[in-house]
Amino acid sequence: MRRTPLLVLLLATIAHADVVLHEYIPNAGDAELDAVLGPGGEPAAIVYDDTILTAPEGGARRDDERAMSAMPGDGEGREEEGRRSPTFRPDRVTSLEGTLGYFETFTPAIAPFKRVSALDAVVTMDGSTPVLGVSSLRTSRLPVEGASSTPPDARERERFWGSVVLDFHAGAIVPLPSVSPESRILTLRTERLYSSAGASSADGTSAGDEVDLEIHRDDAGSYFAVAPPGVRSEVRVVFLTDAPKDYFRMAELPDVPSDTFADEVFALEPRVREDALLFARELGLSPGQSYRRTLPILVEHFRSFEESDEPPPSTGNIFLDLARGMKGVCRHRAYPFVITAQALGMPARFVQNEAHAWVEVKLPQGDVPGWLRIDLGGAAAGLDAHGAEDRPLHRPTGEDVLPRPAPYVRSYSQLAGNVRGLRRDAPGANASNGTTGDPSTNASHPSASPNPDPSTPATPTPPTSPIPANEPSPPSTDPLSALFSTPEPTRPVARPLRLTVEGREFEVLRGRRLELVGRALDPDDVGVAGLRVEVVARGTIERLLGVTVTREAGHWQASVGVPPELPVGDYTLVVRTPGSDRYFPATAR
Repeated sequence: MRRTPLLVLLLATIAHADVVLHEYIPNAGDAELDAVLGPGGEPAAIVYDDTILTAPEGGARRDDERAMSAMPGDGEGREEEGRRSPTFRPDRVTSLEGTLGYFETFTPAIAPFKRVSALDAVVTMDGSTPVLGVSSLRTSRLPVEGASSTPPDARERERFWGSVVLDFHAGAIVPLPSVSPESRILTLRTERLYSSAGASSADGTSAGDEVDLEIHRDDAGSYFAVAPPGVRSEVRVVFLTDAPKDYFRMAELPDVPSDTFADEVFALEPRVREDALLFARELGLSPGQSYRRTLPILVEHFRSFEESDEPPPSTGNIFLDLARGMKGVCRHRAYPFVITAQALGMPARFVQNEAHAWVEVKLPQGDVPGWLRIDLGGAAAGLDAHGAEDRPLHRPTGEDVLPRPAPYVRSYSQLAGNVRGLRRDAPGANASNGTTGDPSTNASHPSASPNPDPSTPATPTPPTSPIPANEPSPPSTDPLSALFSTPEPTRPVARPLRLTVEGREFEVLRGRRLELVGRALDPDDVGVAGLRVEVVARGTIERLLGVTVTREAGHWQASVGVPPELPVGDYTLVVRTPGSDRYFPATAR
Protein backbone atom coordinates (compact mmCIF):
# COMPACT_ATOMS: atom_id res chain seq x y z
CA MET A 1 0.00 0.00 0.00
CA ARG A 2 1.33 3.44 -0.90
CA ARG A 3 1.88 5.63 2.13
CA THR A 4 0.39 9.06 1.55
CA PRO A 5 2.04 12.12 3.09
CA LEU A 6 -0.39 13.53 5.60
CA LEU A 7 -0.62 16.50 7.93
CA VAL A 8 -3.77 16.82 10.01
CA LEU A 9 -5.01 19.72 12.13
CA LEU A 10 -7.11 18.76 15.11
CA LEU A 11 -10.05 20.94 16.16
CA ALA A 12 -10.90 19.03 19.30
CA THR A 13 -8.98 17.06 21.86
CA ILE A 14 -8.23 13.53 20.66
CA ALA A 15 -10.08 10.81 22.51
CA HIS A 16 -9.37 7.10 22.18
CA ALA A 17 -12.69 6.34 20.50
CA ASP A 18 -13.66 9.65 18.91
CA VAL A 19 -11.21 11.55 16.72
CA VAL A 20 -12.29 14.69 14.88
CA LEU A 21 -10.15 15.55 11.88
CA HIS A 22 -10.31 18.90 10.12
CA GLU A 23 -8.72 18.66 6.68
CA TYR A 24 -5.82 17.33 4.68
CA ILE A 25 -3.16 19.86 3.76
CA PRO A 26 -1.91 19.23 0.19
CA ASN A 27 1.81 19.11 -0.55
CA ALA A 28 2.65 18.87 3.13
CA GLY A 29 5.91 17.09 2.40
CA ASP A 30 7.09 13.53 2.07
CA ALA A 31 7.43 12.59 5.75
CA GLU A 32 5.55 9.42 6.63
CA LEU A 33 5.13 10.46 10.26
CA ASP A 34 3.52 13.90 10.58
CA ALA A 35 2.05 15.68 13.56
CA VAL A 36 -1.58 15.86 14.52
CA LEU A 37 -1.78 19.21 16.25
CA GLY A 38 -4.07 20.10 19.12
CA PRO A 39 -4.87 23.48 20.70
CA GLY A 40 -1.89 25.82 20.74
CA GLY A 41 -0.02 23.76 18.16
CA GLU A 42 1.05 21.12 20.68
CA PRO A 43 1.22 17.56 19.27
CA ALA A 44 -1.68 15.37 20.32
CA ALA A 45 -0.82 12.50 17.99
CA ILE A 46 1.34 11.43 15.08
CA VAL A 47 0.30 9.68 11.89
CA TYR A 48 1.96 6.49 10.76
CA ASP A 49 0.80 4.51 7.73
CA ASP A 50 -2.47 6.48 7.72
CA THR A 51 -3.06 5.56 11.39
CA ILE A 52 -3.44 8.21 14.09
CA LEU A 53 -1.29 7.37 17.12
CA THR A 54 -2.24 9.39 20.18
CA ALA A 55 0.30 10.47 22.77
CA PRO A 56 1.06 7.74 25.34
CA GLU A 57 -0.65 7.97 28.69
CA GLY A 58 1.37 8.59 31.83
CA GLY A 59 0.98 6.83 35.13
CA ALA A 60 2.69 4.12 37.09
CA ARG A 61 4.93 1.45 35.66
CA ARG A 62 3.00 -1.42 34.10
CA ASP A 63 3.63 -5.11 34.72
CA ASP A 64 4.98 -5.47 31.17
CA GLU A 65 7.42 -2.58 31.60
CA ARG A 66 10.95 -2.34 32.99
CA ALA A 67 12.44 0.84 34.44
CA MET A 68 15.80 2.07 33.19
CA SER A 69 18.35 2.27 36.01
CA ALA A 70 21.52 4.23 36.70
CA MET A 71 23.17 0.97 37.70
CA PRO A 72 25.46 -0.09 34.82
CA GLY A 73 25.65 -3.52 33.28
CA ASP A 74 28.87 -5.50 33.55
CA GLY A 75 29.70 -5.53 29.84
CA GLU A 76 29.93 -9.32 29.79
CA GLY A 77 27.83 -10.84 27.02
CA ARG A 78 24.18 -9.90 26.69
CA GLU A 79 22.96 -6.71 28.34
CA GLU A 80 20.70 -6.80 31.41
CA GLU A 81 17.19 -5.37 31.23
CA GLY A 82 17.06 -1.70 32.15
CA ARG A 83 20.82 -1.21 32.33
CA ARG A 84 23.39 0.27 30.02
CA SER A 85 26.82 -1.33 29.69
CA PRO A 86 29.68 1.19 29.20
CA THR A 87 31.90 -1.59 27.80
CA PHE A 88 31.56 -4.88 25.94
CA ARG A 89 33.94 -7.80 26.37
CA PRO A 90 33.54 -10.65 23.84
CA ASP A 91 32.79 -14.21 24.89
CA ARG A 92 32.91 -17.64 23.27
CA VAL A 93 29.38 -18.80 24.13
CA THR A 94 28.18 -19.06 20.53
CA SER A 95 25.24 -21.40 21.11
CA LEU A 96 21.59 -20.64 20.43
CA GLU A 97 20.06 -18.67 23.28
CA GLY A 98 16.61 -19.22 24.78
CA THR A 99 13.61 -16.97 24.29
CA LEU A 100 14.67 -13.42 25.13
CA GLY A 101 12.49 -10.71 26.61
CA TYR A 102 12.34 -7.30 24.95
CA PHE A 103 10.57 -4.28 26.47
CA GLU A 104 9.22 -1.83 23.91
CA THR A 105 9.54 1.92 24.50
CA PHE A 106 8.43 3.41 21.20
CA THR A 107 5.29 3.81 19.09
CA PRO A 108 5.44 2.70 16.30
CA ALA A 109 7.26 -0.27 17.81
CA ILE A 110 10.87 -0.69 16.66
CA ALA A 111 11.41 -4.20 18.09
CA PRO A 112 14.09 -5.38 18.58
CA PHE A 113 16.11 -2.22 17.81
CA LYS A 114 15.64 0.01 20.86
CA ARG A 115 19.01 1.73 21.34
CA VAL A 116 20.39 1.53 24.90
CA SER A 117 24.18 1.17 24.65
CA ALA A 118 26.31 2.47 21.78
CA LEU A 119 30.07 1.83 21.85
CA ASP A 120 32.53 3.38 19.42
CA ALA A 121 36.05 2.69 20.74
CA VAL A 122 38.26 -0.41 20.64
CA VAL A 123 40.90 -0.81 23.35
CA THR A 124 42.90 -3.65 24.90
CA MET A 125 42.57 -3.45 28.67
CA ASP A 126 44.37 -6.71 29.56
CA GLY A 127 47.04 -6.48 26.91
CA SER A 128 45.41 -8.97 24.56
CA THR A 129 41.60 -8.86 24.28
CA PRO A 130 40.11 -5.94 22.32
CA VAL A 131 37.25 -4.50 24.39
CA LEU A 132 34.61 -2.10 23.11
CA GLY A 133 34.01 1.13 25.01
CA VAL A 134 33.19 4.80 24.58
CA SER A 135 35.73 7.13 22.98
CA SER A 136 34.84 10.11 25.16
CA LEU A 137 32.94 10.79 28.39
CA ARG A 138 31.88 14.16 27.00
CA THR A 139 28.14 14.72 26.63
CA SER A 140 26.13 17.56 25.16
CA ARG A 141 22.75 18.75 26.39
CA LEU A 142 19.95 18.45 23.87
CA PRO A 143 17.21 21.05 23.67
CA VAL A 144 13.52 20.19 23.60
CA GLU A 145 13.00 21.59 20.11
CA GLY A 146 9.22 21.58 19.71
CA ALA A 147 7.06 19.56 17.36
CA SER A 148 7.18 22.13 14.56
CA SER A 149 10.93 22.82 14.76
CA THR A 150 12.96 22.90 11.55
CA PRO A 151 15.09 19.78 10.95
CA PRO A 152 18.87 20.28 10.82
CA ASP A 153 19.12 19.13 7.20
CA ALA A 154 17.01 18.18 4.19
CA ARG A 155 16.76 14.46 4.97
CA GLU A 156 13.25 13.13 5.56
CA ARG A 157 12.52 12.24 9.17
CA GLU A 158 10.07 9.90 10.88
CA ARG A 159 8.45 10.56 14.27
CA PHE A 160 7.96 8.24 17.22
CA TRP A 161 6.32 8.48 20.62
CA GLY A 162 8.45 7.33 23.51
CA SER A 163 7.25 6.33 26.97
CA VAL A 164 9.63 4.95 29.59
CA VAL A 165 10.07 4.84 33.37
CA LEU A 166 13.45 6.02 34.64
CA ASP A 167 14.64 4.93 38.10
CA PHE A 168 16.77 7.56 39.84
CA HIS A 169 17.19 5.70 43.14
CA ALA A 170 20.72 4.64 42.23
CA GLY A 171 21.96 7.84 40.62
CA ALA A 172 21.12 11.11 38.91
CA ILE A 173 21.98 9.96 35.37
CA VAL A 174 19.85 7.25 33.76
CA PRO A 175 20.06 5.90 30.19
CA LEU A 176 17.23 7.01 27.91
CA PRO A 177 16.36 4.60 25.07
CA SER A 178 16.56 6.13 21.61
CA VAL A 179 15.55 5.36 18.04
CA SER A 180 18.68 6.60 16.28
CA PRO A 181 21.94 8.43 17.11
CA GLU A 182 20.61 11.51 15.30
CA SER A 183 17.21 11.67 17.01
CA ARG A 184 15.88 14.98 18.28
CA ILE A 185 13.78 15.47 21.40
CA LEU A 186 10.73 17.35 20.13
CA THR A 187 8.51 17.33 23.24
CA LEU A 188 9.06 16.08 26.79
CA ARG A 189 6.63 15.45 29.64
CA THR A 190 7.62 14.05 33.04
CA GLU A 191 5.72 12.62 35.99
CA ARG A 192 7.18 11.61 39.34
CA LEU A 193 6.02 8.17 40.45
CA TYR A 194 5.61 6.71 43.94
CA SER A 195 4.32 3.37 45.14
CA SER A 196 0.82 4.71 45.85
CA ALA A 197 -1.23 7.51 44.34
CA GLY A 198 -0.85 10.81 46.14
CA ALA A 199 2.15 9.61 48.16
CA SER A 200 4.82 12.12 49.13
CA SER A 201 8.56 11.81 49.60
CA ALA A 202 10.79 13.14 52.35
CA ASP A 203 11.52 16.28 50.32
CA GLY A 204 7.81 17.12 50.06
CA THR A 205 7.33 16.16 46.41
CA SER A 206 4.30 14.11 45.45
CA ALA A 207 3.36 11.54 42.86
CA GLY A 208 2.42 13.27 39.63
CA ASP A 209 4.78 16.22 40.13
CA GLU A 210 6.86 17.22 37.12
CA VAL A 211 10.62 16.72 37.24
CA ASP A 212 12.94 19.13 35.44
CA LEU A 213 15.04 16.59 33.56
CA GLU A 214 17.85 17.41 31.17
CA ILE A 215 18.49 15.19 28.14
CA HIS A 216 22.10 14.56 27.14
CA ARG A 217 23.83 12.60 24.37
CA ASP A 218 27.42 11.34 24.36
CA ASP A 219 29.81 11.16 21.42
CA ALA A 220 28.82 7.56 20.70
CA GLY A 221 25.15 8.51 20.29
CA SER A 222 23.83 7.16 23.61
CA TYR A 223 21.16 9.24 25.35
CA PHE A 224 20.78 10.02 29.07
CA ALA A 225 18.32 11.79 31.35
CA VAL A 226 19.86 13.86 34.13
CA ALA A 227 17.75 14.60 37.22
CA PRO A 228 18.11 17.56 39.59
CA PRO A 229 19.86 16.90 42.92
CA GLY A 230 17.75 15.06 45.45
CA VAL A 231 15.52 13.14 43.04
CA ARG A 232 15.29 9.57 44.36
CA SER A 233 12.22 8.11 42.70
CA GLU A 234 10.92 6.65 39.48
CA VAL A 235 9.92 9.17 36.82
CA ARG A 236 7.65 8.52 33.85
CA VAL A 237 8.94 10.26 30.72
CA VAL A 238 6.69 10.68 27.67
CA PHE A 239 8.43 12.25 24.69
CA LEU A 240 8.13 12.84 20.97
CA THR A 241 11.28 12.08 19.03
CA ASP A 242 12.31 11.56 15.43
CA ALA A 243 14.96 9.91 13.28
CA PRO A 244 16.28 10.37 9.74
CA LYS A 245 14.44 8.03 7.42
CA ASP A 246 17.65 6.84 5.78
CA TYR A 247 19.01 5.68 9.14
CA PHE A 248 16.82 2.60 8.78
CA ARG A 249 17.55 1.81 5.14
CA MET A 250 19.36 3.44 2.24
CA ALA A 251 18.16 3.24 -1.34
CA GLU A 252 21.71 3.04 -2.68
CA LEU A 253 25.19 2.80 -1.18
CA PRO A 254 27.46 5.71 -2.07
CA ASP A 255 30.25 5.12 -4.55
CA VAL A 256 32.85 7.04 -2.53
CA PRO A 257 35.86 5.79 -0.53
CA SER A 258 34.85 3.99 2.65
CA ASP A 259 37.61 5.78 4.60
CA THR A 260 36.10 9.21 3.87
CA PHE A 261 35.64 9.78 7.61
CA ALA A 262 38.74 7.89 8.77
CA ASP A 263 39.89 10.85 10.85
CA GLU A 264 36.83 10.39 13.08
CA VAL A 265 37.64 6.78 14.00
CA PHE A 266 39.02 6.25 17.49
CA ALA A 267 42.64 5.25 16.96
CA LEU A 268 43.09 1.48 17.00
CA GLU A 269 46.10 0.05 18.76
CA PRO A 270 48.67 -1.16 16.21
CA ARG A 271 48.27 -4.89 16.89
CA VAL A 272 44.47 -4.71 16.70
CA ARG A 273 44.65 -2.72 13.48
CA GLU A 274 47.11 -5.20 11.96
CA ASP A 275 44.86 -8.16 12.84
CA ALA A 276 41.78 -6.42 11.47
CA LEU A 277 43.45 -5.44 8.20
CA LEU A 278 44.80 -8.99 7.86
CA PHE A 279 41.26 -10.33 8.14
CA ALA A 280 39.93 -7.64 5.78
CA ARG A 281 42.46 -8.72 3.15
CA GLU A 282 41.18 -12.29 3.50
CA LEU A 283 37.79 -10.90 2.40
CA GLY A 284 39.42 -9.00 -0.47
CA LEU A 285 39.06 -5.61 1.24
CA SER A 286 41.45 -2.74 1.92
CA PRO A 287 41.14 0.90 3.03
CA GLY A 288 40.01 3.30 0.35
CA GLN A 289 37.68 0.98 -1.53
CA SER A 290 34.16 2.31 -1.98
CA TYR A 291 31.26 1.81 0.40
CA ARG A 292 29.47 0.16 -2.52
CA ARG A 293 32.08 -2.60 -2.54
CA THR A 294 33.09 -2.78 1.12
CA LEU A 295 29.76 -2.88 2.96
CA PRO A 296 28.13 -5.72 0.95
CA ILE A 297 31.16 -7.94 1.45
CA LEU A 298 31.36 -7.24 5.18
CA VAL A 299 27.61 -7.62 5.69
CA GLU A 300 27.34 -10.86 3.73
CA HIS A 301 30.16 -12.40 5.76
CA PHE A 302 28.82 -11.45 9.18
CA ARG A 303 25.19 -12.16 8.30
CA SER A 304 26.25 -15.70 7.35
CA PHE A 305 27.23 -16.73 10.89
CA GLU A 306 25.50 -19.77 12.42
CA GLU A 307 24.71 -20.39 16.08
CA SER A 308 26.75 -23.32 17.41
CA ASP A 309 27.31 -25.24 20.62
CA GLU A 310 30.93 -25.59 19.56
CA PRO A 311 32.68 -22.20 19.42
CA PRO A 312 35.57 -21.62 17.02
CA PRO A 313 38.87 -23.16 18.22
CA SER A 314 40.81 -20.74 20.40
CA THR A 315 44.12 -19.41 19.09
CA GLY A 316 44.39 -16.80 21.82
CA ASN A 317 43.07 -14.09 19.49
CA ILE A 318 39.33 -13.84 20.06
CA PHE A 319 38.80 -11.21 17.35
CA LEU A 320 40.27 -13.39 14.61
CA ASP A 321 38.69 -16.53 16.06
CA LEU A 322 35.19 -15.02 15.87
CA ALA A 323 35.69 -13.22 12.56
CA ARG A 324 37.02 -16.32 10.80
CA GLY A 325 34.97 -18.93 12.66
CA MET A 326 31.58 -17.53 11.55
CA LYS A 327 29.83 -18.91 14.61
CA GLY A 328 27.70 -17.08 17.16
CA VAL A 329 24.70 -14.92 17.82
CA CYS A 330 24.22 -11.20 17.27
CA ARG A 331 26.97 -9.96 19.58
CA HIS A 332 29.56 -12.31 18.04
CA ARG A 333 28.75 -10.85 14.63
CA ALA A 334 28.63 -7.18 15.60
CA TYR A 335 31.87 -7.21 17.62
CA PRO A 336 34.31 -8.23 14.85
CA PHE A 337 32.34 -6.25 12.26
CA VAL A 338 32.98 -3.02 14.19
CA ILE A 339 36.70 -3.71 14.60
CA THR A 340 37.13 -4.60 10.92
CA ALA A 341 35.14 -1.60 9.73
CA GLN A 342 37.14 0.79 11.90
CA ALA A 343 40.44 -0.64 10.63
CA LEU A 344 39.18 0.10 7.10
CA GLY A 345 38.53 3.72 8.12
CA MET A 346 34.76 3.55 8.62
CA PRO A 347 33.27 5.02 11.82
CA ALA A 348 31.29 2.10 13.22
CA ARG A 349 29.44 1.45 16.48
CA PHE A 350 28.30 -1.60 18.41
CA VAL A 351 24.73 -1.04 19.64
CA GLN A 352 22.71 -3.29 21.94
CA ASN A 353 19.78 -3.71 24.30
CA GLU A 354 18.56 -6.58 26.45
CA ALA A 355 17.65 -8.76 23.47
CA HIS A 356 19.76 -7.80 20.45
CA ALA A 357 22.99 -6.26 19.17
CA TRP A 358 23.65 -4.66 15.78
CA VAL A 359 25.97 -2.08 14.20
CA GLU A 360 25.85 1.47 12.88
CA VAL A 361 28.12 2.85 10.16
CA LYS A 362 28.67 6.49 9.21
CA LEU A 363 28.66 7.28 5.51
CA PRO A 364 27.71 10.08 3.12
CA GLN A 365 23.94 10.31 2.67
CA GLY A 366 23.27 12.81 -0.09
CA ASP A 367 24.74 16.17 0.81
CA VAL A 368 25.28 15.35 4.49
CA PRO A 369 26.92 12.49 6.43
CA GLY A 370 24.70 10.26 8.51
CA TRP A 371 24.43 6.91 10.26
CA LEU A 372 23.01 3.70 8.82
CA ARG A 373 21.60 0.93 11.01
CA ILE A 374 22.85 -2.45 9.82
CA ASP A 375 21.35 -5.54 11.38
CA LEU A 376 23.52 -8.66 11.17
CA GLY A 377 20.96 -11.09 12.55
CA GLY A 378 21.79 -13.67 15.19
CA ALA A 379 18.69 -15.54 16.23
CA ALA A 380 17.78 -16.84 19.65
CA ALA A 381 15.14 -19.53 20.04
CA GLY A 382 12.59 -16.72 20.18
CA LEU A 383 11.72 -13.18 21.13
CA ASP A 384 9.01 -12.23 23.63
CA ALA A 385 8.12 -8.56 23.09
CA HIS A 386 6.49 -6.88 26.10
CA GLY A 387 4.27 -3.81 25.77
CA ALA A 388 4.06 -3.96 21.97
CA GLU A 389 0.71 -5.64 21.30
CA ASP A 390 -1.17 -2.34 20.98
CA ARG A 391 1.44 -0.64 18.78
CA PRO A 392 1.84 -0.79 15.00
CA LEU A 393 5.21 -2.07 13.88
CA HIS A 394 7.62 0.28 12.19
CA ARG A 395 8.87 -1.05 8.86
CA PRO A 396 11.74 0.58 6.92
CA THR A 397 10.64 1.58 3.44
CA GLY A 398 12.36 0.24 0.35
CA GLU A 399 14.44 -2.86 -0.25
CA ASP A 400 17.49 -3.85 1.75
CA VAL A 401 20.36 -3.26 -0.67
CA LEU A 402 22.71 -5.42 1.42
CA PRO A 403 23.03 -9.22 1.05
CA ARG A 404 20.51 -11.39 2.93
CA PRO A 405 21.90 -14.93 3.33
CA ALA A 406 19.66 -17.65 4.77
CA PRO A 407 20.97 -17.54 8.38
CA TYR A 408 20.04 -13.88 8.47
CA VAL A 409 16.58 -14.19 6.91
CA ARG A 410 15.40 -16.59 9.59
CA SER A 411 16.66 -14.38 12.41
CA TYR A 412 14.24 -12.98 14.96
CA SER A 413 15.66 -9.52 14.25
CA GLN A 414 13.78 -9.91 10.97
CA LEU A 415 10.76 -10.93 13.09
CA ALA A 416 10.88 -14.46 11.77
CA GLY A 417 10.69 -17.60 13.84
CA ASN A 418 9.20 -17.72 17.32
CA VAL A 419 8.35 -14.04 17.92
CA ARG A 420 5.54 -13.22 20.34
CA GLY A 421 3.93 -10.09 21.69
CA LEU A 422 3.71 -7.90 18.59
CA ARG A 423 0.43 -6.53 17.30
CA ARG A 424 -1.44 -9.30 15.52
CA ASP A 425 -2.33 -7.20 12.48
CA ALA A 426 1.32 -6.48 11.82
CA PRO A 427 2.53 -7.62 8.39
CA GLY A 428 3.00 -11.39 8.44
CA ALA A 429 1.50 -11.82 11.91
CA ASN A 430 0.08 -15.19 12.87
CA ALA A 431 -3.35 -14.53 14.36
CA SER A 432 -3.31 -17.68 16.45
CA ASN A 433 -0.33 -16.81 18.59
CA GLY A 434 0.80 -13.31 17.70
CA THR A 435 4.07 -14.45 16.14
CA THR A 436 5.45 -12.66 13.15
CA GLY A 437 7.00 -13.99 9.99
CA ASP A 438 6.31 -16.54 7.30
CA PRO A 439 5.28 -19.85 8.90
CA SER A 440 7.42 -21.66 6.39
CA THR A 441 10.38 -19.67 7.67
CA ASN A 442 9.62 -20.85 11.19
CA ALA A 443 9.57 -24.45 10.07
CA SER A 444 12.84 -24.08 8.21
CA HIS A 445 14.68 -23.10 11.36
CA PRO A 446 15.72 -26.43 12.86
CA SER A 447 17.01 -24.86 16.05
CA ALA A 448 13.89 -22.88 16.83
CA SER A 449 11.91 -24.35 19.68
CA PRO A 450 8.09 -24.39 19.80
CA ASN A 451 6.24 -21.64 21.58
CA PRO A 452 6.98 -21.92 25.31
CA ASP A 453 4.23 -22.43 27.83
CA PRO A 454 2.60 -18.98 28.37
CA SER A 455 2.57 -19.65 32.09
CA THR A 456 6.36 -19.93 32.10
CA PRO A 457 8.34 -16.67 32.34
CA ALA A 458 9.71 -15.94 28.91
CA THR A 459 12.78 -14.03 30.00
CA PRO A 460 15.64 -16.20 31.22
CA THR A 461 17.14 -15.56 34.64
CA PRO A 462 20.03 -13.09 34.40
CA PRO A 463 23.45 -14.59 35.07
CA THR A 464 23.92 -12.43 38.14
CA SER A 465 21.41 -11.30 40.71
CA PRO A 466 20.31 -7.70 40.04
CA ILE A 467 21.01 -5.04 42.63
CA PRO A 468 17.80 -3.75 44.25
CA ALA A 469 16.64 -0.59 42.50
CA ASN A 470 16.51 1.38 45.73
CA GLU A 471 20.08 0.58 46.78
CA PRO A 472 22.10 3.80 46.30
CA SER A 473 25.40 4.02 44.48
CA PRO A 474 28.55 5.00 46.36
CA PRO A 475 28.87 8.79 46.68
CA SER A 476 30.72 10.54 43.88
CA THR A 477 31.37 14.13 42.97
CA ASP A 478 31.05 13.32 39.28
CA PRO A 479 27.51 12.26 38.28
CA LEU A 480 28.82 10.49 35.18
CA SER A 481 30.74 8.06 37.38
CA ALA A 482 27.45 6.31 38.16
CA LEU A 483 27.57 4.94 34.62
CA PHE A 484 31.00 3.41 35.12
CA SER A 485 30.82 1.91 38.61
CA THR A 486 29.24 -1.04 40.36
CA PRO A 487 28.24 -1.58 43.98
CA GLU A 488 29.72 -5.09 44.04
CA PRO A 489 32.88 -4.66 46.15
CA THR A 490 34.21 -8.07 45.12
CA ARG A 491 34.15 -7.16 41.43
CA PRO A 492 35.87 -3.78 41.00
CA VAL A 493 35.15 -2.10 37.67
CA ALA A 494 37.35 0.53 36.07
CA ARG A 495 36.54 4.20 36.56
CA PRO A 496 36.52 6.86 33.84
CA LEU A 497 39.68 8.83 33.21
CA ARG A 498 40.33 12.31 31.80
CA LEU A 499 43.54 12.87 29.89
CA THR A 500 44.66 16.44 29.24
CA VAL A 501 47.34 17.96 27.06
CA GLU A 502 48.47 21.59 27.27
CA GLY A 503 48.06 23.49 24.03
CA ARG A 504 45.78 22.79 21.08
CA GLU A 505 47.75 23.59 17.92
CA PHE A 506 51.23 22.35 17.09
CA GLU A 507 53.33 23.13 14.04
CA VAL A 508 56.24 20.77 13.77
CA LEU A 509 58.82 20.10 11.08
CA ARG A 510 59.90 16.60 10.18
CA GLY A 511 63.04 15.56 12.03
CA ARG A 512 62.32 17.96 14.89
CA ARG A 513 61.09 17.18 18.39
CA LEU A 514 57.71 17.90 19.93
CA GLU A 515 57.45 18.72 23.65
CA LEU A 516 54.15 17.82 25.32
CA VAL A 517 52.88 17.90 28.89
CA GLY A 518 49.53 17.10 30.49
CA ARG A 519 47.77 15.19 33.27
CA ALA A 520 45.68 12.07 33.81
CA LEU A 521 42.80 12.76 36.22
CA ASP A 522 40.14 10.56 37.79
CA PRO A 523 36.46 11.69 38.10
CA ASP A 524 37.36 13.53 41.35
CA ASP A 525 40.14 15.46 39.56
CA VAL A 526 42.80 13.50 41.44
CA GLY A 527 45.91 12.72 39.44
CA VAL A 528 46.62 9.09 38.54
CA ALA A 529 50.24 7.90 38.41
CA GLY A 530 51.76 4.92 36.63
CA LEU A 531 49.69 5.00 33.43
CA ARG A 532 51.14 4.41 29.97
CA VAL A 533 50.65 7.44 27.67
CA GLU A 534 51.05 7.15 23.91
CA VAL A 535 51.53 10.02 21.45
CA VAL A 536 50.23 9.33 17.93
CA ALA A 537 50.17 11.35 14.72
CA ARG A 538 47.08 10.42 12.74
CA GLY A 539 46.31 11.44 9.18
CA THR A 540 45.83 9.18 6.20
CA ILE A 541 48.17 6.91 8.14
CA GLU A 542 48.82 6.56 11.87
CA ARG A 543 52.30 6.73 13.39
CA LEU A 544 53.25 6.13 17.02
CA LEU A 545 55.60 8.96 17.94
CA GLY A 546 56.48 8.04 21.51
CA VAL A 547 55.45 6.57 24.86
CA THR A 548 55.72 7.92 28.41
CA VAL A 549 54.28 7.22 31.89
CA THR A 550 52.29 9.46 34.24
CA ARG A 551 54.14 10.52 37.38
CA GLU A 552 52.99 11.69 40.80
CA ALA A 553 49.73 13.67 40.72
CA GLY A 554 49.10 12.33 37.21
CA HIS A 555 51.57 14.62 35.42
CA TRP A 556 53.13 13.36 32.22
CA GLN A 557 55.76 14.78 29.89
CA ALA A 558 56.82 13.57 26.46
CA SER A 559 59.54 14.68 24.11
CA VAL A 560 58.83 12.89 20.85
CA GLY A 561 60.49 13.00 17.49
CA VAL A 562 58.67 13.47 14.21
CA PRO A 563 60.17 10.93 11.74
CA PRO A 564 61.79 12.51 8.68
CA GLU A 565 60.06 9.93 6.46
CA LEU A 566 56.59 10.96 7.67
CA PRO A 567 54.68 12.28 4.62
CA VAL A 568 53.99 16.01 4.57
CA GLY A 569 50.42 16.89 5.52
CA ASP A 570 48.00 17.80 8.28
CA TYR A 571 47.89 15.40 11.20
CA THR A 572 45.71 15.06 14.25
CA LEU A 573 47.79 14.73 17.40
CA VAL A 574 46.31 11.95 19.50
CA VAL A 575 47.44 11.47 23.08
CA ARG A 576 45.93 8.35 24.64
CA THR A 577 46.29 5.91 27.49
CA PRO A 578 45.09 2.29 27.51
CA GLY A 579 44.18 2.76 31.18
CA SER A 580 44.64 -0.02 33.69
CA ASP A 581 42.64 -2.54 35.66
CA ARG A 582 41.33 0.42 37.70
CA TYR A 583 40.75 3.00 34.94
CA PHE A 584 39.19 3.02 31.51
CA PRO A 585 41.19 4.09 28.46
CA ALA A 586 41.13 7.78 27.64
CA THR A 587 42.11 10.01 24.73
CA ALA A 588 42.98 13.69 24.45
CA ARG A 589 42.99 15.14 20.95
